[in-house]
Amino acid sequence: MANWSGKYKHIKSENLDDYMKEIGVDIATRTAAKAWSPDVEYKVEGDTYHIITSGLKSHHASFKLGVEQEEKAMDGRAVKSTYTLDGNTLTQIEKDGKGESKIVRVFNGDDLTVTITRGNLVATRQYKKA
Repeated sequence: MANWSGKYKHIKSENLDDYMKEIGVDIATRTAAKAWSPDVEYKVEGDTYHIITSGLKSHHASFKLGVEQEEKAMDGRAVKSTYTLDGNTLTQIEKDGKGESKIVRVFNGDDLTVTITRGNLVATRQYKKA
């Protein structure tokens, strides 16, 4: 497993507004999210993984690899997520009542690229290790 534990600072996003619109996020929340530059911390404790987001809105996802679990997405949707890890790539399959999103986090040295796919729509977020 790659050493990706640590804190990451948001650098830029592409097509995030389109993705949020696709999953039903209201305009006020989308507008606030465009101005938000979140910090994200990744850590591992035994076989439990954590993704902790802070900034405009705080969120803590705690999970075990390969186990589907119910959780709240950052936008408040009730979802079922399954996470897998392959080398330096953490993949999350997120299912809600309307469809499925694939969230792929690729850790490359101090860089983190998050690619979010829903249908034909692709959004990306770039981070740098703090």
